[in-house]
Amino acid sequence: MRQSAPSPAAFLRLSATLLGVLVVVAAAPASAQNFEQGLRDPRLISPAGLGPVYSGLTGAGVGLLSKKPAYGVLAGDFILQPRFFLEGSYNSNFFRIDDRNGDPEGVFTTHIRPGVALFNPQYDKVAFSLGLDVDVFLPVSGNDDVTSQTNVGGTANVAVALFPKSALTLTLHEEFNRTIWMRPQIQANANRNWNRAGVDLSFHPGGRALDFTLGYVYELKRFDDLDTLDTDSHVVRFLASWRFYPLTYAFLESTVQFGKYTRDATAAEETAVGNYVPGSPVKAYLGLSGYITERLALLVRAGYGNSLLDREPADFSSFIGQLQLSYRFSQQTILHVGAARDFDLAPLGGYMQYFRAYASLTQRIGEIVEITADFAYDIRDFGEWQPVANAGQDAAPVASDPARSENWIRAGVLLDFDISRLLGVSAGYRYDSVLSDYTLTSNGQTTFTGYDDHRVFASINFRY
Repeated sequence: MRQSAPSPAAFLRLSATLLGVLVVVAAAPASAQNFEQGLRDPRLISPAGLGPVYSGLTGAGVGLLSKKPAYGVLAGDFILQPRFFLEGSYNSNFFRIDDRNGDPEGVFTTHIRPGVALFNPQYDKVAFSLGLDVDVFLPVSGNDDVTSQTNVGGTANVAVALFPKSALTLTLHEEFNRTIWMRPQIQANANRNWNRAGVDLSFHPGGRALDFTLGYVYELKRFDDLDTLDTDSHVVRFLASWRFYPLTYAFLESTVQFGKYTRDATAAEETAVGNYVPGSPVKAYLGLSGYITERLALLVRAGYGNSLLDREPADFSSFIGQLQLSYRFSQQTILHVGAARDFDLAPLGGYMQYFRAYASLTQRIGEIVEITADFAYDIRDFGEWQPVANAGQDAAPVASDPARSENWIRAGVLLDFDISRLLGVSAGYRYDSVLSDYTLTSNGQTTFTGYDDHRVFASINFRY
């Protein structure tokens, strides 16, 4: 189906797919939905459809040899792939509250997810891909605070690449993601609407051993209820790569993000440290991605990052990088082990830096069953933050420490059953936990910020 080599904007994601990497450690999601990924997105071909969303940092079924099910409707030069997923799940801590503040509430939920994909696999002058998945979220409870979370989320993306087989390629891409998410600590929501629109100009001369891409993305984040977190960003990215073996690349990657909050900080927020501080984070990496042997693959990148905040607290300015080893025991089994150090901007504290260790194991059993288990542990430190009083408060909350620290654990297992061309079944378990003794005290009441959440789920997956 694929005749041409990946564009430079796509090579990292292609290499990462070959390695099984879906770890997000870069500040800028530039080219997140270009035409190459649109054709390779595992959500379009997995028996579980949205299974990779559940399987944590390194994805589900990614890294094993391709096993595309033969489904979809041929429509001229395009393939149309309708799909429908019906999922039931149970969350042990629906609002993600710390049990030191009260009893967590267990809730059964239903997700109804119709979707469709469209792409032209045998492209020449123009490559096109489109994906749409709707998520109707229905919590079941006698508690009005729970049932009021009923909502609709989903994702949509479209990409068009002009002259994908030529030395110069122009790719236009757009992605919209609406995430339905219960905010920790309060019985409200943090439903987020995230839109990214961008363009990549890629130059890959000759045999495409050398690739260069300059990309731009305009990014908007809008929250249903938490408008203080709304942001606009302009992201510029440059990528240069050298493919010195068929599946091995050396690369240079750099990004700069010019971001701002859509509302101006109040005088109290500007006087206090770390409240809604805009920044222009810069990241630059040198790296290597590819196979060392037929079984062992390596992803390594090392560089420098700076948060470049507009005002206090002090900037993050330090080493950032990632190291991952992937070992393919057989065509049915692959193991990934890695570590990363990076940072992101944060509304309270200016930035959040983290060290992450992670691992995943994917095992395919015959042509029907695929099992993925994964684990990740983050050590996270935030910049200094001084709380200010909110509307209706006589005094500002008091933080237990000016610089917040916490640990974050994510783990789980996903089982995909590819029963037939039309039917798949998935089942899994997710554990999500924030370990923290950090507290906020307001009006004599102390609130802890950690939580534990166990989630079990199963889905029936139809596709044609």
